[in-house]
Amino acid sequence: MLQLTLTAQQTIATHAETEYPNECVGLLLGQIESEAKVIRVAYPVENRWAGQVMLADTDKPESRRDRFYLDPRDYLKADRVARAQGLDILGCYHSHPDWVAEPSERDRVGAQGIGGGSSFAFMIQSVQQGKADEIKSWLLVEDGSRFVQEDIQIT
Repeated sequence: MLQLTLTAQQTIATHAETEYPNECVGLLLGQIESEAKVIRVAYPVENRWAGQVMLADTDKPESRRDRFYLDPRDYLKADRVARAQGLDILGCYHSHPDWVAEPSERDRVGAQGIGGGSSFAFMIQSVQQGKADEIKSWLLVEDGSRFVQEDIQIT
C-alpha cells in the first residue's frame, strides 16, 4: 500500500501539466509506517533526456515526449533533501503525455537500472490534452520481468 499526501499528488499533477507535452520526472520522498509507504513530498527534477540511446532506441533519440532521464546528480540532491527532513527516497514518478498511466517496455527496462528493490514505487501520472488524469503506482517484480500495480490511497 502506498499513501500519497494530497500535496504530493498535486505537485505531481502540476509538474506533469507544466511539462506537457513532454514527460516530467521526479522522486517520491517519505517514510515506511507500519506496512505502508507514506509519500510526503514529490520532488520534481528536470527531465534531462538528451538523446541517450537505450534499448537500441534510435527512432526518436531526442524526444522528451515519450522519454525521460533522471540524472544521478539530481537523485543525490533529492537524497540530501530527504535526509534533512528525516525521509527516504521511496520511489520515482514520471508522466505519460496523452497516454495511460501504465508502464511501457521502456519503463520496465529503465526501472531495472534504477534499483531500489521490489518495494520501490514507480508512479505514472497520465496527462490527457494537458490536464492531469489518472495516477497509478507500480512495483517491479524481483526478476524485473514485469510490473504489478500497487494500491494508492490519497491522504
